[in-house]
Amino acid sequence: MTIRTLLVANRGEIARRIIRTARSMGVRTVAVYSDADREAPHVQEADAAYHIGPAEAVHSYLDGNRIIEVALRAGADAVHPGYGFLSESAGFAAACEAAGVRFVGPPAEVIRLMGSKIEAKGRAVAAGVPVVPGYNGEDQSDDTLCAQAERIGFPLLVKASAGGGGRGMRIVQKASDMRAALAAARSEAQAGFGDASLLLERYVEKARHIEVQVLGDAHGNVVHAFERDCSLQRNHQKVIEEAPAPGLPEALRQEILTSAVQLARFIGYQNAGTVEYLLDDDSGEFFFLEMNTRLQVEHPVTEAVTGLDLVECQIRVAGGAPLGVQQHDIACRGWAIEARVAAEDPAAGYCPETGVISAYCAPETCRTDSGVETGSVVSHHYDSMLAKVIAHAGDRRAVIERLAAGLSRMRLDGLVTNLGFLADLLRAPAFQEGRHHTGTISAHFPGGWRPRAISGSLRATAVLARYLADRPMAVDPWHAIGAWRAVRVGGRSGMAVYYVDHQPAEIRETADGWTVTLTGEPPHGFAHVSVAPGRIVHEQGGQRHAVDYAVQGADVTMQTEAGRFSVKVETGEEAFLVETGASASAGREIRAPMPGLIVELLHAPGATLSKGDPVVVIEAMKLLQTLTAPCDGVLSETPYQPGETVEKQSILAVFDPEETPT
Repeated sequence: MTIRTLLVANRGEIARRIIRTARSMGVRTVAVYSDADREAPHVQEADAAYHIGPAEAVHSYLDGNRIIEVALRAGADAVHPGYGFLSESAGFAAACEAAGVRFVGPPAEVIRLMGSKIEAKGRAVAAGVPVVPGYNGEDQSDDTLCAQAERIGFPLLVKASAGGGGRGMRIVQKASDMRAALAAARSEAQAGFGDASLLLERYVEKARHIEVQVLGDAHGNVVHAFERDCSLQRNHQKVIEEAPAPGLPEALRQEILTSAVQLARFIGYQNAGTVEYLLDDDSGEFFFLEMNTRLQVEHPVTEAVTGLDLVECQIRVAGGAPLGVQQHDIACRGWAIEARVAAEDPAAGYCPETGVISAYCAPETCRTDSGVETGSVVSHHYDSMLAKVIAHAGDRRAVIERLAAGLSRMRLDGLVTNLGFLADLLRAPAFQEGRHHTGTISAHFPGGWRPRAISGSLRATAVLARYLADRPMAVDPWHAIGAWRAVRVGGRSGMAVYYVDHQPAEIRETADGWTVTLTGEPPHGFAHVSVAPGRIVHEQGGQRHAVDYAVQGADVTMQTEAGRFSVKVETGEEAFLVETGASASAGREIRAPMPGLIVELLHAPGATLSKGDPVVVIEAMKLLQTLTAPCDGVLSETPYQPGETVEKQSILAVFDPEETPT
């Protein structure tokens, strides 16, 4: 069967990436979109697009029946699920086939089998593949799980059987923490996957996460496309991935690759899939973790080093064609590293961010798979990943340098991202030397990541940017070259005061520009200033400088060759309001750390609580966070109810600390 029309049952960067390959194959593409994605890039790029429901994923991208209805209406021969959403739903795959629409992925029964970590481990054992010592039994009582934990030993990992992406997962260091960890993991597993069953595994503290890309077809062919190292993780979620895995002895590499093909062949695997392993660097032992029966987020690094187009392989196999390559045809050339760019604040515990992207520019020297562009709206309804930046070079050192340079040139204004965090990870000695493991991020940033110190010169530039944004008439429309405008230095009051880091900063007019004086620093001079939309060019100390910038209220974001920097530049009134507001409410309110959905209120107004008691559960970008009481006292107000959407800094609960229990 030749696939002529393909419906892409996804959104964002993966939808665009699938559309790109399908179009190159001459396949007509159909996009689907929710209310939140009407103007999304993937909708614009497909040959046809259909609305499937409201912004909430459960009523749109997770509505399999609706997607199949649209596929039939659009005349689609096949559905590509991408990753996430319905990509590992055996029920959806079976429903597609029953409706006469090909599912671009493995057979439904294989998805069901390998989708359960418990059943997958059983198949791995039967195939002769080593597994992590643990417990995956049917008895899910707390008493049994605690007893099994004592047998396995601490530390151990509690995992959702049906889960992935770090949800429903807890590291337990000692027996006394076990029951609380079980309750939390069950809650996340049920909310995220509709299945509260758990399994236990021995926790390897300095482990590496190695995975193998496999491909199979309906003609009995199974090959691997080498391995990836995905060890650099935060909160059990991958951040930076690479191919091949550094420092892996060749004999061990071949053993792992052979093991993956052995398992895929044993279960009759078809299409693209990934077999994941845990490697104990100290002992050299490796253990099967799970099999992902779909395309992985990090598949571009494999494409870079092998030259394969994995999406093309998927589409051809789904159409009934053989793979077209044998194992000896696949070689690993050079090195590739991918960095996941996300709308999150690493300095605030990776809190998801939302907003409108006011300026976007991808680096020209790297492959960038992006789901956004200038003007895109980033909402709390979906995953926080915005784009993936992939570099390829002849060796590992060269590819790290290329990726670091690419990230420093990437522009993503309008909301907080993890670009600075990614840049610091690439500079970490353990990563540079290929000694990283799954605990490297927490070890390298033991107190949490903090942005690099911003120079006085850049903070002064931020003051100038805020000043010009507040006074658009300072830009002289009569002295222009194209989009550029010279800055007029006459006819104004000549001086203004802002606050940077709660300290006054004075900006003054000079004969040829401006000086900005920060508290405790000598004046910073800006001469011959010119501006274009989002860019300032000036002379400082006789040297020409160019800075890309964006101003949103008091937040000034700047992009230079050294990277991306954010500075809060406040007027006196703004600084006063923030200070007095914070003082008035300090210690008696719970505010939303991110835009999201109220999932649960654990107490009603009138309840007497102690500091640290759980009060509100909020969900944003598929992550659940429990917010706790800021003080001892009586819960007096809960302005929002479960099911309601809130913005960042919304007041979710108010306490009366004066009625502290005695």
